[in-house]
Amino acid sequence: MTIQIVVTFDVLPERLEPTLAAFQELAAHTRREEGALRFDVFRSQAEEHTVVLVEDWADQHAIDLHMKEEYTAAFLAKVDGAFRAAARVHRLVEIGG
Repeated sequence: MTIQIVVTFDVLPERLEPTLAAFQELAAHTRREEGALRFDVFRSQAEEHTVVLVEDWADQHAIDLHMKEEYTAAFLAKVDGAFRAAARVHRLVEIGG
């Protein structure tokens, strides 16, 4: 079973454009990872400063490897201080069926 994660970020208005660019760059690199089955970045229509990541990983090992990548560290450095609050991470569990 894969690991599905949704993460929401509340971006400071003055940091929005460079943060969106950093997310796009991160996504381009991450999608090339063997264990990254899905890594999509969205912007909320209702809340213009909210960025949403939708991720699907092969397993925890794939996530652990992703977090050790140089481009992941570079992304974290670029967005340091860009958020109003800590990211909200939701590991999803299917209900029913």
